[in-house]
Parts: sequence; structure tokens; C-alpha cells
Amino acid sequence: MADLTTISKASSDMGVSSRTLRYWEAAGLFKSSRDIQSGWRMYDDGAIQCIRVTNLLRRLDFSISDIKDILEKKTVDSLRHVLRKQLSRLDKTRLEAGVRAESISELITMLEPWPSLSLASLETILLPAVLGRKKHMASKLQGGFSMENVKSKYDEVQFVRLPAARAAAYSCVGTEPEDEAFSVVKEWIVKNCLEGTMRLFGFNAEPYPSPGNPAYGFGFCATIPEGVEIPAPLHEMRLPGGVYAMISQYEGDPSFGWKKVHELCGDSGWEWEYDGSRHGLEEHIERADGKGGFIIPILFPVKKK
Repeated sequence: MADLTTISKASSDMGVSSRTLRYWEAAGLFKSSRDIQSGWRMYDDGAIQCIRVTNLLRRLDFSISDIKDILEKKTVDSLRHVLRKQLSRLDKTRLEAGVRAESISELITMLEPWPSLSLASLETILLPAVLGRKKHMASKLQGGFSMENVKSKYDEVQFVRLPAARAAAYSCVGTEPEDEAFSVVKEWIVKNCLEGTMRLFGFNAEPYPSPGNPAYGFGFCATIPEGVEIPAPLHEMRLPGGVYAMISQYEGDPSFGWKKVHELCGDSGWEWEYDGSRHGLEEHIERADGKGGFIIPILFPVKKK
């Protein structure tokens, strides 16, 4: 029998979280088997090769669907097609960034003769720059480019205000704590017929993932009315609410979404910063299109710098 690699070793060797490996597997990029004694996921040489290729392509921001196409077809044509798609996406993003930079440079030049600034004068300055930018974009996009999915790293962020809420929560520690935490909370929610009234969130818990340690903490919580009793092993959790920045799902892979969060919060030009006094949340919204699984927007607490 061929040698098998545990999920923890694959995670450590490739610098990819075990959680990400499970999402990639759920997306159909490769398959695992289970160790009879430990229950850990095990990967054969073919799966490991798929993981290596997937990891490299994800580092270049290739989509899961495009990676799946490459892994399934294994042809030069399929690879060339996906590479051209990705190049087109990058061209669109680069174009948008260039036009935005031009508009800002023009605004700096326009400000030189202004001794003071009022809201009326600010509007006078901004209107031609913003409207001119839209017209400039439209003219540049003619001849091959499309407006579809032209977004900067700031445009893809939405800001929402969550209300404070009471929740029933369960967290655990292990190599795959998400599965256990989800099943405990979901089972209680279904048993008490609360599916239609609650919102379901995942969150990181101590100990946090670290190199060389395959075990980490994760929890799920479901918002519930004040009068509902919470039995053990669940516990009450208070969500403080407030302002959250939201990044829509990255093809069911929260780990990739959190990578975008870290990039944003590390950007000195962004006017917001992560508010560490509150939990970052992964809302799990069941799909209704027959594909199964969840849409998972990332909600991370923020405050003005």
C-alpha cells in the first residue's frame, strides 16, 4: 500500500491550514481516506500532488472552479484558458487602479489655488473628478475590457452594523474542531425548531492555530431569543454587535477570506483597523440553489483609526 500523509503533516509541510485542506476537499479538488484508529484524514500521493498544485494556484488568486477545471482535464488547453482568464482579471484590476490614481493626482493639482475648503467647494472639486473618472473608465473599457468584477480591495468590502445578540455557543479543541462544534449547535437548533429565527456564526477560539500544533480551537454560535434556556454542553454567548466590515465568501473557503482581511488590516492607507475587543465572525448561510453547503461571508469588527 502506498504511503499516506496525515492532514496535520500535509498542513505543516505546505503551510496551509488543515481547515483550508478540508474546504478544498469539499470542493472536489481531491479525496482523502480516514485512519481507522485516529479518524484523521489521510492523503495518498495523488491527493498530495493535487494539494501542491492547488496551493500554488491559490497563491496566485486562481478561483476554486478554475483550479478544479485544471485538475480534472489536465490538458495544456485547459491551463492556457484559465491563465488567460486570470490575466484578464488582473488587467481589469490594474486598469481600475490606474484610473483611480489619475483622478487622485488631478485632485491634488486642483487643490493648489484653493486657500480654504468648504463642503460646497469640496463638491465643486470632486464632481468633475469623479464623473470624469467614470467617463474615462467607460472609454478605456471599450475594445475588449468589461466592467464585470472590476473591484479594488476596498470596493469589495461592505460595512454593516450588527445588533447586540444573545447566542447559544459551543467550542472545542482538536484537529477538526469545526465539524464537532457545528454538529453540536446544529443538532440543538433543529431539535428546538429554531432554524428560522437564528443566525449561525463560526468563530476562532483558543488555542489558536500555530506551526507544529495540529490542534486548535473553533466554535459555533446561534442567535436565540432571551427566554430560551441553554443546556450543557452549550453555553450562553453575548455578541456585542457594532460595526463590522464584511467580505463576501471566497468560494466557501473562510481561510482565504481571512487572508484578505489580514491584507486589508495591514494596509496603512486603509482608514479602518481591526477591533480586537470583539470576535471576528463567519456567518453560515445555507444555500438554496441545490448545490448544498453554505455561503460564508466574513464579518470582522472594525473601528476608525
